Amino acid sequence: MSEKDSGARNWALSAPRMAYRALATGIAVIIMEILAALVALPLPLVPFVTSIVLTVSAPDTPAAHPYPVIAGHMLSTLAGFIVLWSLGPGELQNGLAVALAVLAMLLLKALHPPAALDAFVVTSHGVGSEWAIMPVLIGAVMLAVYGRATYWIERKLFGAQAV
Repeated sequence: MSEKDSGARNWALSAPRMAYRALATGIAVIIMEILAALVALPLPLVPFVTSIVLTVSAPDTPAAHPYPVIAGHMLSTLAGFIVLWSLGPGELQNGLAVALAVLAMLLLKALHPPAALDAFVVTSHGVGSEWAIMPVLIGAVMLAVYGRATYWIERKLFGAQAV
């Protein structure tokens, strides 16, 4: 198994590159908190902290690329609404919504594991359908752009990472 396939390459990062990724991750979380406050959205309804960590701290992994970030969040949200609208809220429905979200992401090759939280939030909090646009779609697009931008800056600052 190659280093790239094993995920080991993230552990071979230089200290400055690790510090850069950690700082960029922290900045993204702060931006998320500020934006949530501006629109009066409670933080438990903003499902992006784990996505930020994956997308910014491990940008070379497939799950951190724009398609899985955006599609994964949207598919998971849709899965949550399908379960909520057909079965209502509840603990069983939470698990079913997450399972449906994972199935959809796998079928469409859009696996972004942190996005499964969206399905859980929909069924456990009973959010309205507007939640799919704000914060989910807008947040996922912003995260995908931020993740690619910070990765581009990282490559300019530190050069291409050796594989």
